[in-house]
Amino acid sequence: MVIEESGMWFEFPDNRTTVKFDEELFYRNCFNRFPESKGVDFITDGKDLIAFIEVKNCRGHEGDNRWRIAPNNQKRDTAHVAHDVSGRDSLDIEVAQKVAMTLAALCGAYSFGDRKDSLGNLKEIVAGISGERFAQTGKKKLIILVLEGDFGTHTRPKKAIMSELQRNIMSKMQWLDCKVSVVDSDTYWEKVFKINV
Repeated sequence: MVIEESGMWFEFPDNRTTVKFDEELFYRNCFNRFPESKGVDFITDGKDLIAFIEVKNCRGHEGDNRWRIAPNNQKRDTAHVAHDVSGRDSLDIEVAQKVAMTLAALCGAYSFGDRKDSLGNLKEIVAGISGERFAQTGKKKLIILVLEGDFGTHTRPKKAIMSELQRNIMSKMQWLDCKVSVVDSDTYWEKVFKINV
């Protein structure tokens, strides 16, 4: 399955159920009515892993997004950007919130059982997070931020920036038994997806 997000093409293995979560009917028609609701871009679920994937393609817009790579909104209020950033969060906070709200939405979808016609493609994902399949030993739970853009500097390479973001997201995700990865089109794990920029 190949899906476009933010000008990038993601190819997911056929042996997994993959959804573009924020375009699913349940998200748009039900969960999106919850004030300030948000969700990850993709969920992919298979026998060996479930991944919650957020994509931020900042190519060509790095200057307006540089404040977002500083953890805990450290630079939000001092950023010199062309647009209003009030009410927005740095990527570590945003990704943690999107994962939490995505899981809440999936629990809400699960609560309807077979009575909710608008679950569509989410039925398989909901089954994957319910009960023992989600908690089974050996099934990896991955939180992945795909950060595309040239954020490196002479004093701080992009790899260091991505590592710091990863640590800060993980610190906010301690309530979930998961692994967090911040990757780009050069460093992603092909077992989960392939990127065609």
